[in-house]
Amino acid sequence: MSVGDSGSGSDRRTEAAYLAAGLADLAVSGAVSVLRGLRGVLGRSDLTELTQDGGEDLKARGRLALQRYTSLPEAHLELLARRVAARRGPDPGACDG
Repeated sequence: MSVGDSGSGSDRRTEAAYLAAGLADLAVSGAVSVLRGLRGVLGRSDLTELTQDGGEDLKARGRLALQRYTSLPEAHLELLARRVAARRGPDPGACDG
């Protein structure tokens, strides 16, 4: 499942949120080391590929940061349905295959 495959507005907003969260997490945890390493990066011949890889890393970091700091509670009706199903026990008419 890759974010942005369909190109919809919702996916773009999600990607933007991941990028923003990744940038914020990066700034909090390592801005000084990034600035020190910048001098060596500017002289590289593969700067385009390095920039693309950095963007992907920032998206992944943003995804992880959002998952770490935001957790959605389980849907109320889903929780009730699971409790009812657990009380009833296994369905004898259900097919496993």
